[in-house]
Amino acid sequence: MDIWKKMRWLFICLAALGLLIGGCASNGTLSTQKISLADKAISEAKESNAGLNAPAELKAAEEKLVQAKKALSEEDYKKAAFLAEQASVDAEYARTKATTEKARKTNEEMRKNIEALRQEIERLSKP
Repeated sequence: MDIWKKMRWLFICLAALGLLIGGCASNGTLSTQKISLADKAISEAKESNAGLNAPAELKAAEEKLVQAKKALSEEDYKKAAFLAEQASVDAEYARTKATTEKARKTNEEMRKNIEALRQEIERLSKP
């Protein structure tokens, strides 16, 4: 449970930072840079199997990126930057959640292997 609290805190901090920086976005160049960063964050989330372990979060990031690109094409730079930052935060959350889930599964698998080894040792140690 402690990891979920840390993830939630990270998510809140990243969202707050995104909102703070988003207020400064007033031109197309900054918006374009933020969209590129969101694209990269989504790619990294996909590489960490977020599609399997955090599909809803990954989908939210992808949808916000689409909206950001649309806002950029409409020259609504503040909205584009804001949505791109949200997409980045969502993608990072998806990546973190996927990584955590993978670690949890590995931990469970190791626990099962250790238990099987214990049982085998007990079986072999009986006369």
